[in-house]
Amino acid sequence: MGFNRDLQPTAAIRGHLQFTHSGLVTATYFINPLGYGLRKAGDKFDVKMAHHALISNLPNGSLLLGIQARQNTIDVLSKMVEGVDLDECEDYADEVVASFERVRAINPLTRIFLLSIPVGAAANSGISALSRMWRSSTTTIDATALSRADLDKYEEEANEILSRVGGDFEPTPVPAALFQWLWEHYLARGAVNDPVAPTRIGALDDATAAVFRSAALDEGARADSNRRLRPSFVPVIKIVQPDSGYRPSYQAMLTPRSFPYGGMAFPGGSEFLAVLEGLGDVTVDWGMRVSAKPAETVLKNNEVNLRRLGEQMDQRDQEVSFAQNTLMSKAQMLGEYNQHFEVNGGESEVSFTTVIAVGGSTQDATMDAVNTLRRRYKRFQVEMTAPVGAQVDLWSMLVPGSPPRRAYDDFAHIVPSDMWAGFVPFTTNQIGDDSGPVIGINLLSGNFEPIHFGIMEAALHDLSASFAVTGELGSGKSYFLKLIAVLVHDMGGQFLAIDRSQVGEWEHFAASIDNAVIIDLANPSVSLDPLRLFDPRVAGERALDSILPLLDLSPTSGAGAAISGLLSPKGMEQHRIRSLLDLYKVVCRLRDAPGELEEYADLAARLGTVVERVPVLFDPGLRPVRLDAAATVVRSHKLALPSAEELTTPHLYNRLPLTKRLGTALYELVGVTAREAFLSDNGRFGLLVGDEAHHFTQTQVGASVTSDFSRDGRKHLAAIGLASHDPATDFQGAAHNLIPNRFVFRQRDETLARNSLEWLGVDLEEAPFLLSILREETSPPVGAGRQVPEERRGEMFMRDALNRIGRGKVLGPARPDRGAAITSTPSVAGHTEREPEAVR
Repeated sequence: MGFNRDLQPTAAIRGHLQFTHSGLVTATYFINPLGYGLRKAGDKFDVKMAHHALISNLPNGSLLLGIQARQNTIDVLSKMVEGVDLDECEDYADEVVASFERVRAINPLTRIFLLSIPVGAAANSGISALSRMWRSSTTTIDATALSRADLDKYEEEANEILSRVGGDFEPTPVPAALFQWLWEHYLARGAVNDPVAPTRIGALDDATAAVFRSAALDEGARADSNRRLRPSFVPVIKIVQPDSGYRPSYQAMLTPRSFPYGGMAFPGGSEFLAVLEGLGDVTVDWGMRVSAKPAETVLKNNEVNLRRLGEQMDQRDQEVSFAQNTLMSKAQMLGEYNQHFEVNGGESEVSFTTVIAVGGSTQDATMDAVNTLRRRYKRFQVEMTAPVGAQVDLWSMLVPGSPPRRAYDDFAHIVPSDMWAGFVPFTTNQIGDDSGPVIGINLLSGNFEPIHFGIMEAALHDLSASFAVTGELGSGKSYFLKLIAVLVHDMGGQFLAIDRSQVGEWEHFAASIDNAVIIDLANPSVSLDPLRLFDPRVAGERALDSILPLLDLSPTSGAGAAISGLLSPKGMEQHRIRSLLDLYKVVCRLRDAPGELEEYADLAARLGTVVERVPVLFDPGLRPVRLDAAATVVRSHKLALPSAEELTTPHLYNRLPLTKRLGTALYELVGVTAREAFLSDNGRFGLLVGDEAHHFTQTQVGASVTSDFSRDGRKHLAAIGLASHDPATDFQGAAHNLIPNRFVFRQRDETLARNSLEWLGVDLEEAPFLLSILREETSPPVGAGRQVPEERRGEMFMRDALNRIGRGKVLGPARPDRGAAITSTPSVAGHTEREPEAVR
């Protein structure tokens, strides 16, 4: 079958308005799909209600499209550099350049969602409605005669329709170039010459029918058969573009023959379009034409149908057959259907025709994908058919503006609008941000889309950029923290990381960064004395936050009240206290002065136990730390720190030894120092990284630091990144409520895995299978050495800033040198070795 104008109905295009040869005018929009994936049932019902509002307000003949297309590598890289000055960030420019080959090798796909609605008939088409029904091949439209007033009239009609639909799907007018791309995509579906979609909105432009290529559509691929005179019963279309020089595309059109008799449960059983992803080397598009009738019309039609059934039952009253039972069953179903519309006043009846278009470079690849889809749909109890003789007609249904054909009615289905809404066709499993560095790929969608994490862009858009990570030992938490830290550095920000590892993995990693500063709290080269670090107006309060728990003093006790008085602005000025060593000397002097309070003796004794042990607080010869370096690593491996249980259990906390109290005080001081440095308007993004989350969430000072970063980081270009093994105990308060970006790596322990998924926002009663996926199918160690295969490393679950939950794989830096610095970890012997969960 050769190409003709009837298959491509466009006569002229003005921006997103399409004028067809039959006189129909349509408006086409990009649709922003709603997040779905692994969200809770309550959220999915909200998505269903948005689709119900959509279908209840669309005009008859509307076309919904889900088009699978290759992502433009340049578009991906453009999103990576949004908001980044590459002239100032040469390291990040190198990362973006290195990402080009990796993204192109992954060949990510995407699904573009479109809505095409009829908005009227062309005023100057010169034909009547009756003539349009005959689809005269001589009908044309004078594109030059279209006035601005005509275009405005169609725009107003389209805007009125969209206003009734609502803004849930954020419809955006498509550029005229999209119509040309859509046609070329249909002609080359699944072939090597399938073009990249113009997904970026451009200026509204014009086009005519001349931009559409010609092609030959061979239904049944008879040209490939030696028996060309005999009809072909293969449900496939061979599409050849003689002028392109590319190989042909073999396509098959599937449409539902029947849906389950007992209905399709929502959620989980009705989303039949969700099975189209991940079919390998073929391209799968879907289209759905819809029309609706109001409830009043449906009720009237039901009354007529009921009378007809009654007449048939009377005629067969004396007949001995199964017909009477069949008619009774139909009458009962009609009664239930009628009651549904009587009870639900806002309902409408939807007639819809669905076409699933499968395209590949060979006939065998296309038919294999068709058979795979049929098997998948058997699980939904949906029977799919590829009707012979109707392939081209069904193929044309996906072309916006196509005139009605008999096949559209032959394969139409009728359901109430709330049941149609359960199909939720405009949904996505996308996770991550709209821009920012690529940290991984999406595994849930099946299209391997890059996952962008705009940690620095989020702060600029008044969103929290803080994140938290959980997973078992060796699952990739530290690797991920280092990945985000190095990306922040390369984009012009700064980070401070607390290194608890005995081998100094962060120190080794920081060695690859110019002018990085390493601070060892046990062998200090700088001072963390809060009285020397902070402004005198707040220095006393900051010192009290650390000193009181360290000395095991209550602020209301006698000694606590005495030291509080000394560290007040008035007391510090009176006694000229400029450092903690000055404080100790003043306390000793007051202890020895006659007539002074006995509390000073207690204070002097308590301070005397720590003065010599903590030079990082009391040595006046050390310069105060300055957090102005691009990378700062604080080594705390020699500090004794309490466990989460000791911090949360009162009687255990009261019996903490001095060494652990010292460790906690210093750990908190690092966080407080980072807060003072990063939560200030210095124009530079700052990231605080803590791998021992409970020390930032379970203590009063640490919880305050976490809360401040989570709440105010967006105002001051700052964020906090925390890691833990058990989110149920460690991620409490601000870490649970205010940190939006959450990552869960492998957890084989059932309790910890359950805690991790619940913290992520997954309802395990609705989706219990996710527990086994996290425990057994997320970066699983296999083989004799129980090693994770290279291609399975970095798998994780993710919840993004929009509360979308999905599954992905962390990729790591594209630059080999950065990847080597993050992956390798120094051993105790001094040589380097690969981290067990490192990801290339």
